[in-house]
Amino acid sequence: MEIQERASLGWTAVVITTIFLVIVSGLILYPQITIENVLTVLRFSSLTTALPFLLVFAAKPLVTLNIFRDLGQWLQTNRRYLWLILTISHLLHLYQIVLYYQLGKSCPFLVWVLTTPLWLIMVLYSVVELMKPQIFDQLNKNSANRKLNIVYQLGNWYIWLIFTLAFGLGTLAKSLLFYNIPALILFLACAIAYCMTWWGVIRK
Repeated sequence: MEIQERASLGWTAVVITTIFLVIVSGLILYPQITIENVLTVLRFSSLTTALPFLLVFAAKPLVTLNIFRDLGQWLQTNRRYLWLILTISHLLHLYQIVLYYQLGKSCPFLVWVLTTPLWLIMVLYSVVELMKPQIFDQLNKNSANRKLNIVYQLGNWYIWLIFTLAFGLGTLAKSLLFYNIPALILFLACAIAYCMTWWGVIRK
């Protein structure tokens, strides 16, 4: 009963978050689709993708810290829902990019080359979470196949790299510093904490 109740709460969160994302995106684009509000909604969906990913990424190092252990365990328990939320958010982001193209704008080819693997990784991880979440449970417990664990970690770190580059380049360009600087600091801090768990610096 407890497991079913927890799952029900998780799916409710996914549904509510999806409705929220769609409504806010629609309000930003209302009453007319222009370059300015498309760029605004793209930034919004980027943020709503980055935040749940950061929570997934930070779960493992948080578990190793006594003060944040409960939070880290909660994030690991709800990992599948966070993956689904960030993937749905990024699919909305893709639709908004289509709107951007329809207004006669385009993205550099290099951006597509770098971000296409990101889309594929997110969708793949979400499918695994839907179909067989036990695989990622074993990975988080370090009891899975070593090669599979390496592939999983590479996917996580690739997503981290793309977001960090985006926030870093935005900071260098002095664009939306109130948004890019805190995001960059958080992503770098999580990466440092993650590496410290590997090196055994953080102890339970």
